[in-house]
Amino acid sequence: MKNFPELKDLRYIAKKTISKGTLKKIKKIKDKSEQVRLYQYSIKSALEIKYAELKDKVEKKDKEKGGQFIPTTKVLLLGSKIHYLVVTFNRKDFKVINSMFKKIEKEIKK
Repeated sequence: MKNFPELKDLRYIAKKTISKGTLKKIKKIKDKSEQVRLYQYSIKSALEIKYAELKDKVEKKDKEKGGQFIPTTKVLLLGSKIHYLVVTFNRKDFKVINSMFKKIEKEIKK
C-alpha cells in the first residue's frame, strides 16, 4: 500500500458515496491499481447521479415556486466542484462537496 497513498482518501470518499455491496466487491480485488481505478470510477458515477437528482429537484422547485436563484447557482457551482474532485480525489474537497449537497437540500425544503 506504500505505492498507493491516494487509496486511503479514495476509501474514505467511497464509504460515504458508494453502496456497501460495491465496496465489498472492490475490496476483494488484489491489484491495487485496479482498485484505485474502480474507486475513482464508482465515486465519479455516484456523485454525478446524486448531482443530477439534486439539479432536477431544484429545477422542479423553481418551476413550482420561482425565485430559486441561490439554490440554482449553488447547484451550478457544485457541478464544477465535482469535476475538480474527479481530478484530485482530495478528502477536503469531498467534505466541501458533501456539505454543499446538504445545504442545497435544506434550502430546497424551505
